[in-house]
Amino acid sequence: FQLVHDPHVKVLYNKRGVSDYALYDEAGIVERTGGVTPDQYPDYAALRGDTSDNLPGVPGVGEKTAAKLVTTYGSVEGILEHLDELPPKQRQSLDERRDRVLLNRRMSVLRRDVEIDVDPTDLRPVAFDREQARVLFDQLEFRTLWPRLLEAVGEAAAEPEAETLEAEVDVLADAGAAATRLNELASAPRVALEPRWVGEPGGELAGLAVADEGRAAYLPAVLLGDERVDDALRALVHDGGPTLVVHRAKELMHGLRDELPALRDDTAVMAYLLDPAEGKYRLEDLALRYLGLEVRSPDEEEGQLDLEGHAAVEECGRRAVVVLRLADALREALDARQLTDLYERIERPLVPVLAKMEEAGILVDRAFLDDLRADLTKECDRLMRELWAHAGEEFNVNSTPQLRTLLFDKLGLTPVKKTKTGPSTDADSLQKMIDEHPIIEDLLRYREVEKLRGTYAEALPPLIGQDGRIHATFKQTDTTTGRISSEAPNLQNVPVRTADGREFRRVFIAPEGSGILTADYSQIELRVLAHLAEDPGLREAFERGADIHTTTAATVFHVEEEDVDASQRRFAKVVNYGLAYGMEAYGLGQRLGIPTEDARKILDAYFEGFPKVGEFMQRTVREAKERGYTTTLFGRRRQITELSSDNFRIRQMGERMAQNAPVQGSAADIFKLAMIDVDRVLTAGGLRTRMLLTVHDELVFEVPGEERADVEPLVRTTMEAVTELAVPLVVDLGFGPTWAEAK
Repeated sequence: FQLVHDPHVKVLYNKRGVSDYALYDEAGIVERTGGVTPDQYPDYAALRGDTSDNLPGVPGVGEKTAAKLVTTYGSVEGILEHLDELPPKQRQSLDERRDRVLLNRRMSVLRRDVEIDVDPTDLRPVAFDREQARVLFDQLEFRTLWPRLLEAVGEAAAEPEAETLEAEVDVLADAGAAATRLNELASAPRVALEPRWVGEPGGELAGLAVADEGRAAYLPAVLLGDERVDDALRALVHDGGPTLVVHRAKELMHGLRDELPALRDDTAVMAYLLDPAEGKYRLEDLALRYLGLEVRSPDEEEGQLDLEGHAAVEECGRRAVVVLRLADALREALDARQLTDLYERIERPLVPVLAKMEEAGILVDRAFLDDLRADLTKECDRLMRELWAHAGEEFNVNSTPQLRTLLFDKLGLTPVKKTKTGPSTDADSLQKMIDEHPIIEDLLRYREVEKLRGTYAEALPPLIGQDGRIHATFKQTDTTTGRISSEAPNLQNVPVRTADGREFRRVFIAPEGSGILTADYSQIELRVLAHLAEDPGLREAFERGADIHTTTAATVFHVEEEDVDASQRRFAKVVNYGLAYGMEAYGLGQRLGIPTEDARKILDAYFEGFPKVGEFMQRTVREAKERGYTTTLFGRRRQITELSSDNFRIRQMGERMAQNAPVQGSAADIFKLAMIDVDRVLTAGGLRTRMLLTVHDELVFEVPGEERADVEPLVRTTMEAVTELAVPLVVDLGFGPTWAEAK
């Protein structure tokens, strides 16, 4: 409204929603506000307040009163000079908030005196890059917006439907023909492989399609196993033959029992780097997005062909052709976003490493697991009876409504926080109520034991294979930060903070004559933070090998390092790791169990002692807002759309994500590099030691006893030399007959 200061300027104002607009000139604004001119608008806003700008108004002064005061006395100063003419309550309210009103007015003024080094003629629209815009709209799946954009710039709005891929697929009926075709393809510059599975991917193959730039061939699984076919296929997928393109190569490595050394492009992994939040990376979706191609024929879509027979074979062949074409589009996109080096150096070499780990699995002590499950079941039953005794009646401990009724209605406990459905019974809330009644401690203990029993003791036995091992699946394309996750089981969540949780690691053992070796990066995220922030205090502490939490505590609490007590070190540890994850004062206070103001003082002291850390975090958020994404040391991008949200809380979450992503993502990249390098040196050395698991910043190995003396220094040296930071990387090793004892 303040901009409407001459007849040439009007403002288009949305009165309600996104469709009810009004075009205001100065007369319209005067009418809307009850007499206030655009020049007087800051005075008007200073009195009535503005919630969108967090400006508190004067109590008792609404829009009508504010307009009357401004039109009568002209300005805030005029009003304050004539307070004696106002009603008593209004006079007192304004007098007590004199400074606040003047500050409101200063904050409400729209500044028009900023120097701008741009010529207005530079702001005239020019022709847009139609093809670049089309590619972007395809990637973002703006299906309906593209024709609207064309219409807006006066071009033809019709966009052709996605093209259905047509491809010739030769079905190879006998081993001789299959071997001949594979040998012919061995001279091609590159080929794509596309598996067809009997059941789950990575299991039994039903067949395999092979495609070069011309056409596709399909090999039924019955031909795999024939010596001529196997020799020809081996020559095709190993070094010296064409480069390979595969969609989800790790599963095919399991199906063929081969590491596919000639692998050049895994289109699922490439698509993941371009959009780490997408999640599924289905070939059909990627083909439509990047190529405008439908993989399935219209006949298949209409169910006119038998997908278990000829149509499935045809589709498998077409998919192989699509994989080949898709790799080109993804390569181009990786180059454009400077992600090719990250793909070539880290993500592609990691695929066979993960496949080998899944193939190896980890041995399980079945008898110990059975005993542990029985003990946990007994403990759950005992705790349930204790809870019933506290309550004076039997109830369903796992029912939130029944628990609420018992705790807050019958026992009269005071809820810590409320949710939409009633008082909260989550773990944080219960922990804060622990002194109110003995039932709380038993309830928390029951939940801990029941989670261990249900999530692990009951879930692990069905996952044990015939070889006595659990073969987890490691997911490379599952997280936005670049970290590796796992499923069946989720090893990242195996508890380590409680004694019962740590006991679970005893389930995982080494075979007779071998041991479990653990290799854990020491405080890698804090070391990455020290490197990225270039903070001299943090760097100095790491360089002299000091305990970083003690150093932080000494800085925050203004004491000598030797005088830091256990409580101060604990506080500092929470601060250190909290900052690495973008924690703010409220979250820190919740973690430490102290008021938010006290937590804020601790953070202020931290940033005073390590000022470069605060500068780094502010810079990271600022750059993420400008670019829309963050980058790691190795160029990994993470899109953070939350930064542009209209919701304040979501924007705050986005800022925390932006602070955390470069640190956590860089640590993940370093860890992946370590896995690749360690696997390479173990293989080059002809060692029988196997890498089994990756959990957070820890690697777990199975080491034959006679190799331990060689493997331990080899693993440590390789992991510590994987990249050069401004502070040293340090690896802690542990060794024992079980994962628990090694740890």
